[in-house]
Amino acid sequence: MKKIFIFAAATLMSLSTMAGKKTVIAIGEFESVSAVSHTVEEKVQQNVISGLSAVNHLQMLESQDGLGADYLINGNVLSYNVTRIIKEDGSVWWKTTMSYSLDVTNLKDGTKVSKTFKYDGSDGLLNVKYGYSQDENASNEAVFNYIPKDMKIFAAETFPLSGQVVESDYTLDKKGKLTQCYITLGSEDGVSEKSKFEVLLGKVVAGRTTTSKAEVTLQVVEVVAGDLARCKVTGKDAATVAAALEAYAADPNAALPVQVKMIPPKDLGGWF
Repeated sequence: MKKIFIFAAATLMSLSTMAGKKTVIAIGEFESVSAVSHTVEEKVQQNVISGLSAVNHLQMLESQDGLGADYLINGNVLSYNVTRIIKEDGSVWWKTTMSYSLDVTNLKDGTKVSKTFKYDGSDGLLNVKYGYSQDENASNEAVFNYIPKDMKIFAAETFPLSGQVVESDYTLDKKGKLTQCYITLGSEDGVSEKSKFEVLLGKVVAGRTTTSKAEVTLQVVEVVAGDLARCKVTGKDAATVAAALEAYAADPNAALPVQVKMIPPKDLGGWF
Protein backbone atom coordinates (compact mmCIF):
# COMPACT_ATOMS: atom_id res chain seq x y z
CA MET A 1 0.00 0.00 0.00
CA LYS A 2 1.33 3.42 -0.98
CA LYS A 3 0.56 6.57 0.97
CA ILE A 4 0.93 9.88 -0.85
CA PHE A 5 1.59 13.04 1.16
CA ILE A 6 2.57 16.35 -0.36
CA PHE A 7 3.01 19.39 1.89
CA ALA A 8 1.67 22.40 0.03
CA ALA A 9 0.78 25.82 1.36
CA ALA A 10 -1.73 26.25 -1.47
CA THR A 11 -3.62 23.18 -0.30
CA LEU A 12 -3.83 24.45 3.26
CA MET A 13 -5.09 27.75 1.94
CA SER A 14 -7.80 26.05 -0.12
CA LEU A 15 -8.98 24.15 2.95
CA SER A 16 -9.34 27.30 5.01
CA THR A 17 -11.04 29.34 2.30
CA MET A 18 -13.56 26.63 1.38
CA ALA A 19 -14.63 26.08 4.99
CA GLY A 20 -17.59 28.17 6.09
CA LYS A 21 -18.87 28.95 2.59
CA LYS A 22 -22.61 28.55 2.82
CA THR A 23 -25.44 28.53 0.29
CA VAL A 24 -27.76 31.44 1.12
CA ILE A 25 -31.49 30.62 1.00
CA ALA A 26 -34.27 33.20 1.12
CA ILE A 27 -37.78 32.11 2.12
CA GLY A 28 -40.41 33.96 0.13
CA GLU A 29 -44.18 33.87 0.20
CA PHE A 30 -46.24 30.84 1.14
CA GLU A 31 -49.76 30.59 -0.23
CA SER A 32 -52.56 28.05 0.00
CA VAL A 33 -55.80 26.99 -1.61
CA SER A 34 -58.91 28.67 -0.19
CA ALA A 35 -59.88 25.65 1.93
CA VAL A 36 -56.64 25.81 3.93
CA SER A 37 -56.40 28.21 6.86
CA HIS A 38 -53.70 30.84 7.20
CA THR A 39 -52.61 29.13 10.43
CA VAL A 40 -51.77 25.93 8.55
CA GLU A 41 -49.97 27.94 5.87
CA GLU A 42 -47.81 29.64 8.52
CA LYS A 43 -47.00 26.36 10.29
CA VAL A 44 -45.82 24.79 7.04
CA GLN A 45 -43.58 27.80 6.36
CA GLN A 46 -42.19 27.78 9.93
CA ASN A 47 -41.34 24.08 9.73
CA VAL A 48 -39.69 24.47 6.32
CA ILE A 49 -37.52 27.23 7.78
CA SER A 50 -36.77 25.16 10.87
CA GLY A 51 -35.73 22.13 8.81
CA LEU A 52 -33.51 24.05 6.41
CA SER A 53 -31.93 26.07 9.23
CA ALA A 54 -30.66 22.81 10.74
CA VAL A 55 -28.65 22.03 7.57
CA ASN A 56 -25.12 23.21 8.28
CA HIS A 57 -24.10 24.33 4.81
CA LEU A 58 -27.18 26.51 4.34
CA GLN A 59 -27.70 30.05 5.60
CA MET A 60 -31.27 31.32 5.89
CA LEU A 61 -32.10 34.89 4.94
CA GLU A 62 -35.19 36.98 5.61
CA SER A 63 -35.85 38.41 2.19
CA GLN A 64 -39.14 38.15 0.33
CA ASP A 65 -37.52 39.15 -2.97
CA GLY A 66 -34.37 37.05 -2.46
CA LEU A 67 -32.01 40.04 -2.40
CA GLY A 68 -28.59 38.84 -1.25
CA ALA A 69 -29.47 35.13 -1.58
CA ASP A 70 -28.41 32.35 -3.94
CA TYR A 71 -31.87 30.77 -4.04
CA LEU A 72 -35.45 31.86 -3.32
CA ILE A 73 -38.04 29.36 -2.03
CA ASN A 74 -41.79 29.96 -2.33
CA GLY A 75 -44.39 27.53 -1.06
CA ASN A 76 -47.98 26.51 -1.69
CA VAL A 77 -50.12 24.42 0.66
CA LEU A 78 -52.23 22.30 -1.69
CA SER A 79 -54.40 20.41 0.78
CA TYR A 80 -55.04 19.87 4.48
CA ASN A 81 -57.73 17.50 5.73
CA VAL A 82 -58.70 16.20 9.16
CA THR A 83 -60.99 13.16 9.23
CA ARG A 84 -62.83 11.73 12.26
CA ILE A 85 -62.95 7.92 12.19
CA ILE A 86 -65.15 5.76 14.41
CA LYS A 87 -63.97 2.14 14.64
CA GLU A 88 -66.06 -0.96 15.24
CA ASP A 89 -65.17 -0.99 18.93
CA GLY A 90 -66.52 2.55 19.26
CA SER A 91 -63.13 4.22 19.63
CA VAL A 92 -62.61 7.55 17.89
CA TRP A 93 -59.48 8.19 15.82
CA TRP A 94 -58.29 11.18 13.82
CA LYS A 95 -56.48 11.07 10.49
CA THR A 96 -54.70 14.17 9.18
CA THR A 97 -53.36 14.45 5.63
CA MET A 98 -51.58 17.29 3.90
CA SER A 99 -49.72 18.18 0.74
CA TYR A 100 -47.61 21.18 -0.18
CA SER A 101 -45.14 22.21 -2.86
CA LEU A 102 -41.90 24.18 -2.83
CA ASP A 103 -40.72 26.24 -5.79
CA VAL A 104 -36.98 26.97 -5.84
CA THR A 105 -35.54 29.73 -8.03
CA ASN A 106 -31.82 29.90 -8.71
CA LEU A 107 -31.24 33.65 -8.49
CA LYS A 108 -28.00 33.44 -10.45
CA ASP A 109 -29.37 31.92 -13.65
CA GLY A 110 -33.15 32.08 -13.17
CA THR A 111 -33.73 28.34 -13.41
CA LYS A 112 -36.54 26.87 -11.33
CA VAL A 113 -37.34 23.48 -9.81
CA SER A 114 -40.42 22.35 -7.90
CA LYS A 115 -41.18 19.49 -5.56
CA THR A 116 -44.44 18.32 -4.01
CA PHE A 117 -44.61 16.66 -0.60
CA LYS A 118 -47.56 14.41 0.24
CA TYR A 119 -48.43 13.22 3.72
CA ASP A 120 -51.38 11.03 2.83
CA GLY A 121 -49.87 7.56 2.36
CA SER A 122 -50.36 7.70 -1.41
CA ASP A 123 -46.73 7.24 -2.44
CA GLY A 124 -46.46 3.51 -1.78
CA LEU A 125 -45.83 1.15 1.10
CA LEU A 126 -42.78 2.93 2.48
CA ASN A 127 -44.38 6.37 2.43
CA VAL A 128 -47.01 6.10 5.14
CA LYS A 129 -46.63 9.66 6.31
CA TYR A 130 -49.84 11.06 7.74
CA GLY A 131 -51.23 11.93 11.14
CA TYR A 132 -53.20 9.21 12.94
CA SER A 133 -54.11 9.33 16.61
CA GLN A 134 -56.96 9.18 19.10
CA ASP A 135 -55.96 12.72 19.99
CA GLU A 136 -56.90 15.23 17.29
CA ASN A 137 -54.11 17.65 18.15
CA ALA A 138 -51.50 14.86 18.10
CA SER A 139 -52.75 13.74 14.68
CA ASN A 140 -52.51 17.28 13.35
CA GLU A 141 -49.04 17.88 14.76
CA ALA A 142 -47.73 14.62 13.27
CA VAL A 143 -47.94 15.88 9.68
CA PHE A 144 -46.05 19.06 10.54
CA ASN A 145 -43.35 17.05 12.32
CA TYR A 146 -42.49 15.31 9.04
CA ILE A 147 -41.51 18.61 7.40
CA PRO A 148 -38.15 19.31 9.14
CA LYS A 149 -37.03 15.71 8.51
CA ASP A 150 -37.94 15.94 4.84
CA MET A 151 -36.10 19.26 4.51
CA LYS A 152 -32.81 17.49 5.28
CA ILE A 153 -33.28 15.21 2.26
CA PHE A 154 -34.67 18.06 0.14
CA ALA A 155 -31.61 20.18 0.91
CA ALA A 156 -29.22 17.35 0.00
CA GLU A 157 -31.00 16.89 -3.34
CA THR A 158 -31.53 20.54 -4.24
CA PHE A 159 -28.53 22.26 -2.63
CA PRO A 160 -25.96 19.44 -2.54
CA LEU A 161 -22.98 19.81 -0.26
CA SER A 162 -19.83 19.85 -2.37
CA GLY A 163 -16.09 20.08 -1.84
CA GLN A 164 -12.81 18.67 -3.09
CA VAL A 165 -10.55 15.69 -2.53
CA VAL A 166 -7.32 16.85 -0.89
CA GLU A 167 -4.59 16.14 -3.44
CA SER A 168 -1.74 16.23 -0.92
CA ASP A 169 -2.60 13.20 1.25
CA TYR A 170 -4.12 9.93 0.00
CA THR A 171 -3.45 6.19 -0.09
CA LEU A 172 -3.07 3.84 -3.07
CA ASP A 173 -3.00 0.05 -3.17
CA LYS A 174 -0.38 -1.96 -5.08
CA LYS A 175 -2.36 -1.60 -8.29
CA GLY A 176 -2.44 2.17 -8.05
CA LYS A 177 -6.09 2.34 -6.99
CA LEU A 178 -7.19 4.99 -4.52
CA THR A 179 -8.25 3.37 -1.21
CA GLN A 180 -8.30 6.31 1.18
CA CYS A 181 -8.44 10.09 0.87
CA TYR A 182 -9.41 13.30 2.64
CA ILE A 183 -12.10 15.76 1.58
CA THR A 184 -12.42 19.48 2.33
CA LEU A 185 -15.64 19.03 4.31
CA GLY A 186 -16.11 18.23 7.98
CA SER A 187 -18.13 18.82 11.12
CA GLU A 188 -18.86 22.45 10.26
CA ASP A 189 -20.66 21.21 7.14
CA GLY A 190 -22.70 18.58 8.97
CA VAL A 191 -20.57 15.69 7.69
CA SER A 192 -20.71 12.52 9.81
CA GLU A 193 -19.47 8.94 9.57
CA LYS A 194 -22.74 8.11 7.80
CA SER A 195 -22.03 10.57 4.99
CA LYS A 196 -21.31 9.31 1.48
CA PHE A 197 -20.05 11.24 -1.53
CA GLU A 198 -19.86 10.79 -5.27
CA VAL A 199 -16.82 11.96 -7.22
CA LEU A 200 -16.85 14.31 -10.20
CA LEU A 201 -13.89 14.53 -12.56
CA GLY A 202 -13.45 17.69 -14.58
CA LYS A 203 -11.85 18.51 -17.90
CA VAL A 204 -11.72 21.48 -20.22
CA VAL A 205 -13.22 21.01 -23.68
CA ALA A 206 -13.28 23.87 -26.21
CA GLY A 207 -12.66 26.35 -23.43
CA ARG A 208 -15.48 24.99 -21.27
CA THR A 209 -15.22 22.98 -18.09
CA THR A 210 -17.23 19.76 -18.10
CA THR A 211 -17.57 17.13 -15.38
CA SER A 212 -18.31 13.42 -15.40
CA LYS A 213 -19.28 11.18 -12.52
CA ALA A 214 -16.69 8.56 -11.58
CA GLU A 215 -17.87 5.11 -10.56
CA VAL A 216 -16.57 5.39 -7.02
CA THR A 217 -18.11 6.11 -3.62
CA LEU A 218 -16.44 7.89 -0.74
CA GLN A 219 -17.61 6.75 2.70
CA VAL A 220 -16.60 8.99 5.59
CA VAL A 221 -14.79 6.94 8.25
CA GLU A 222 -13.53 9.82 10.40
CA VAL A 223 -14.48 13.46 10.75
CA VAL A 224 -11.07 14.98 11.44
CA ALA A 225 -11.91 18.69 11.75
CA GLY A 226 -14.49 21.29 10.89
CA ASP A 227 -13.32 21.28 7.27
CA LEU A 228 -11.71 17.86 6.90
CA ALA A 229 -12.87 14.23 6.80
CA ARG A 230 -11.12 10.95 6.01
CA CYS A 231 -12.88 8.65 3.55
CA LYS A 232 -12.73 5.04 2.39
CA VAL A 233 -12.85 4.70 -1.40
CA THR A 234 -14.64 1.92 -3.28
CA GLY A 235 -15.52 1.49 -6.95
CA LYS A 236 -14.02 0.50 -10.28
CA ASP A 237 -12.79 4.01 -11.16
CA ALA A 238 -10.54 4.27 -8.10
CA ALA A 239 -7.40 4.21 -10.28
CA THR A 240 -8.80 6.92 -12.56
CA VAL A 241 -9.49 9.16 -9.58
CA ALA A 242 -5.95 8.52 -8.29
CA ALA A 243 -4.51 9.59 -11.65
CA ALA A 244 -6.60 12.77 -11.57
CA LEU A 245 -5.28 13.59 -8.09
CA GLU A 246 -1.70 13.01 -9.19
CA ALA A 247 -2.18 15.24 -12.24
CA TYR A 248 -3.63 18.08 -10.20
CA ALA A 249 -0.94 17.81 -7.52
CA ALA A 250 1.77 17.90 -10.22
CA ASP A 251 0.40 21.00 -11.97
CA PRO A 252 -2.75 22.74 -10.64
CA ASN A 253 -2.67 25.09 -13.63
CA ALA A 254 -2.91 22.26 -16.15
CA ALA A 255 -5.41 19.99 -14.38
CA LEU A 256 -8.65 20.37 -12.43
CA PRO A 257 -9.28 19.43 -8.79
CA VAL A 258 -11.29 16.31 -7.99
CA GLN A 259 -14.74 17.38 -6.81
CA VAL A 260 -17.08 15.57 -4.42
CA LYS A 261 -20.83 15.90 -3.91
CA MET A 262 -22.80 14.45 -1.02
CA ILE A 263 -25.17 11.59 -1.83
CA PRO A 264 -28.64 12.41 -0.41
CA PRO A 265 -29.79 10.16 2.44
CA LYS A 266 -32.61 7.75 1.63
CA ASP A 267 -36.15 8.46 2.80
CA LEU A 268 -37.52 5.32 4.46
CA GLY A 269 -40.96 6.82 5.02
CA GLY A 270 -43.02 7.29 8.13
CA TRP A 271 -42.66 3.85 9.70
CA PHE A 272 -38.87 4.01 10.07
